[in-house]
Amino acid sequence: MTLQPQYLTSRHSSLASLFLALALLLLPASLVFAAELNITQNQLPVNLGPYLDYFEDPDRAYSIEQMTSDTIEWQRSTQNIPTLGMSKSAHWFSIVLSGEDMQDENLVLALDNPVMDRVEFYFFNDDTLVRTSIVGDTIPVSQLDYPYRIPVIRFEIAEEAQYSKIIFRATSSLGVEIPLILTTDSLLAESQQHILVFNGALLATFLFCLVITVILTSYTRDPLLFGIALFFGSGTIFFLIQTGLGRIWFWPESVDANTRISLISATGLVASLCLVGRALQFENRYRDSINIVLRFLTYSMIPLALYYLIIPFDQFSSDNVIPIMVIGLLVAFAVLIMASVTAIQGSKAAIYLVTSWILIILAYSTFLAYKFEIVERAASSSIIGEALAIAAVVSLLMVMGEFIRSKSDELINARTETKAKADFLKNVSKEFLTPVHLILANSKRLMAAHSDELDNPTKQHMTTVIKQSDHLHNLINDLLEMAELESDSFEPEFELVEVSQFLDEIRNTMSPSIMEKGLQLETNFASANLFVQTDRSRLQHILINIITNAIKFTEKGSILLAYKAIYFRRRLGIEISIEDTGCGMSEEFQQILFHEFSREEDDTQKDPQGTGLGLVIVKRMLERLGGEITFESQQNAGSRFNIRLPLRIVKD
Repeated sequence: MTLQPQYLTSRHSSLASLFLALALLLLPASLVFAAELNITQNQLPVNLGPYLDYFEDPDRAYSIEQMTSDTIEWQRSTQNIPTLGMSKSAHWFSIVLSGEDMQDENLVLALDNPVMDRVEFYFFNDDTLVRTSIVGDTIPVSQLDYPYRIPVIRFEIAEEAQYSKIIFRATSSLGVEIPLILTTDSLLAESQQHILVFNGALLATFLFCLVITVILTSYTRDPLLFGIALFFGSGTIFFLIQTGLGRIWFWPESVDANTRISLISATGLVASLCLVGRALQFENRYRDSINIVLRFLTYSMIPLALYYLIIPFDQFSSDNVIPIMVIGLLVAFAVLIMASVTAIQGSKAAIYLVTSWILIILAYSTFLAYKFEIVERAASSSIIGEALAIAAVVSLLMVMGEFIRSKSDELINARTETKAKADFLKNVSKEFLTPVHLILANSKRLMAAHSDELDNPTKQHMTTVIKQSDHLHNLINDLLEMAELESDSFEPEFELVEVSQFLDEIRNTMSPSIMEKGLQLETNFASANLFVQTDRSRLQHILINIITNAIKFTEKGSILLAYKAIYFRRRLGIEISIEDTGCGMSEEFQQILFHEFSREEDDTQKDPQGTGLGLVIVKRMLERLGGEITFESQQNAGSRFNIRLPLRIVKD
C-alpha cells in the first residue's frame, strides 16, 4: 500500500518556502495539522489506527466546536490500534482522508470493538460539517446505519481536490480501544462471515459443555461440577457480550444491558472460580482459612451483582469495573495454586484442571493487559484469547471425563463392597440365627413348664431374656432380608393376584392381633375382581409389616385397610392404603423414616420398638416390585401409608 502524506504548499518563492518550513519546525509538534492519508481502491481495507491524532478530555467537557479550533493540541498515535485503557475521560480522534476514484464505492468505517459505550462521529468536507453519526452498545440497533455486531458507519469520501476530515469522540466504562478500519460493505460482510462461523462454533462448544455439566451436576450434586457449570454459564453470557452477538440477538434496543450483563456475568465467573477452589480436596494447614475466604467471596458476589443491576447507568465508570477484574485475577491465581497442590498430591482430575486454569489465566491476562493500558491491543488479540478459551474448554472437558471415570470406579467399588457386605451379613446372620433361635425357644419352654416354680426376680430375668432374644431374632431376620435385597440374586416371582381376595386373607391373618388390643379393623374395597401382577408372598410381607406397625403404635380407635384403582406412572395401577388412629410421627422423624435403623425417640419406651429396618425393607422391596410407598402423618392424630403398584409389569 502506498501512503502519500501531502502538506499544504505555497507557490511563493523558494526563500519564502524555506522560512515557512523553518517556522513549522519551530512550532510544537502537536500543533502541526494532521497528515492527509490518500487511499486507492486496491488498498482496502485500511487500518486507520497509526494515522489517528488523539486528544484526551478528562472532564468530558469539550464540544465539537472547540475540537475544530486551532487551540487543541492533538497528539499523533504511535499504535496500530490506539489503546487508551480504562478511564473516565472522553477521547477525541481526528484523521484526514482523500482518495482517487473512490466516490462510487460503498465505503464504511468499522470499529472492531463490540463493547464501546458511545462513539460520536463528525464528518467534514474541507471545513464544513456534512454529517454526524452515533454508534456504540448504548445505541438501539434500530437507530444504526448497519445492524452489525460491531459499530459500522457509512462513509462518503470527498470529491477530488477536496479532503474528508473525520473527528470522533469515544467513551466507554470498559476501556477504549480503537481498531478502526476503512473498507467497503462487501469486504466487511465477507470478513465478518468467517468471524461469525468461528464465534458460532465456540458458542456451540460452550453451550454443549454447559448442558453436560448441568446434567452431571443434577445427578451427582458434586460441588466441583457445580462450579464448572456456573463457569460455563457465566462464560457463555460473557462471550455473547464480548463478541456483540448478545446485543444483536437478545437485547437490541436496550441502552444499558450490555454493560450491566457483562459485569453481572463477571461476578458469576468469579463465584465459579471460588466454588471450584472450595471443591478441591487437598491437604494443607491453610486449607480451612482459604476456604473461608473463598466462601466469603462467593457470597459477596451476590450483592455485587445486585449493585451492578440497580446502579444508575450514568454512574458506571472504571471505578466500578476495575475491582471485579482484579478480584477475578487474584482468585484465578489462588485456585491455580490450590489445583497444583491437589495435582501434586495425586489427583488426576486436578492435573487437567491446572492446565485449563493456566490457559484461562493467560487469556484473562491478555484481556486485562490492554484494558489496563499495559500493552497495545493487537489485531489478533481476540483470536488468541478465543483460541486459549477453546484449549481451556477442552481441558475442562478432560476434567469432567476424569471425574466421570473416577465416579465410575467408585460406583464399581461401592457395588463390590455392597455385595461383600451383603454376603457377610447373610453368612453371619445365619450363624447367629440358630443359637438365638435355640435361646428363644428354650427360654419360652422353661417359662411355660416351670413358671410356678420360679420366683418373681427370676421370672423378670427370663421375661427380659425372651424379649431381647425375640428382638435379636427379628433383627437377624431383617438383616437377612436386607442382604437378599441388595444382592443380585433377588428375583421377584410375579403372578396374577386377585386383590379383594388377597386383602381378605391379610385381614383374617391380622384380625386376632387387632382384636387382642381392642382395636377395630375396617375395610374399604373400591372394586372387585381386580387382578394385579406381583409377587404374592412379598406383597403379603409388606402389608403385614405395615399393619403390625399400625397395631403397635395405636392404643385405641381403628385401622382401615382399603384399595382403589388409579393411574400409576401413566398406566393402570392400584393403591392399597393402611390408615390408623395412633400416635403418628413427629416432623423430624418423618424426614428419616426410610433411613436404616431409624426409630422415633421416645423416653417413655424402655423396651426396644422394632429394629428400624422394617420400613426400609418395605420401601426397597416395593421398588423391586415396580411400585412405591408414600405416607401422611400427624403427631397424635395417626398415619396413613399408601402402596402403589402397576397392574401389569413391563419388563425392559
